[in-house]
Amino acid sequence: MSVLKQRDYRVFLLKKARIVLVFIAGISAQFSATAQQQIVDAHNKLRSSIAKGTYVAKGTTEPAGADILKMKWDSSIGTSAQNYANTCPTGHSGAAGFGENIFWSWTSGQFGALDPYGVTASNSWEKEFQDYGWTSNTLDVATFNTGIGHATQMAWSQTGALGCGIKMCGPDPSVKNYNRLVVVCQYKNQGNVLNKPIYKQGATCSACPSPTKCETSSGLCV
Repeated sequence: MSVLKQRDYRVFLLKKARIVLVFIAGISAQFSATAQQQIVDAHNKLRSSIAKGTYVAKGTTEPAGADILKMKWDSSIGTSAQNYANTCPTGHSGAAGFGENIFWSWTSGQFGALDPYGVTASNSWEKEFQDYGWTSNTLDVATFNTGIGHATQMAWSQTGALGCGIKMCGPDPSVKNYNRLVVVCQYKNQGNVLNKPIYKQGATCSACPSPTKCETSSGLCV
């Protein structure tokens, strides 16, 4: 191989390595910006309906909320959630200072596009209110044990930021012939604090914590 060809080959390998590195880097940021906003919107849709007093949980209309923050995506939380999703967890991380929801899905085929699973996960968590009801605004042990813990984290009034990650984990050794996918969302401030109210009941966004103010269109504190 001539010197020129050797140099060209090295350039080719370097470019190929760069392409591989870019591809690998892309894997660690699975949700697109569009999907991130869709996840935030799914959370705020629930929170807005609670704040306005229009949310119905298993046939019961919940009281309006006075202090519910509007959630925003936080990239540092998203990185933390993605890093944990990359481990293909089978349980919660126990990360200090964060609330956390996890969604798993299995298929005997392929999962396809990942972005839609952010909203799928959010909707499955919210559905707990529809399946099990919402019997108390104070999150005591009995209320938590009804099976609404993911939904209450979504609704927790003083949680203002979230970030999520997703990972296709491949074959699940515990479920023969099925592939597994995991979605992890982490939240700050952490919700689901036992014996604390999920939100403050009262006139819509009438008790927004300083320095937030009422966004009348959503009924949330921004």
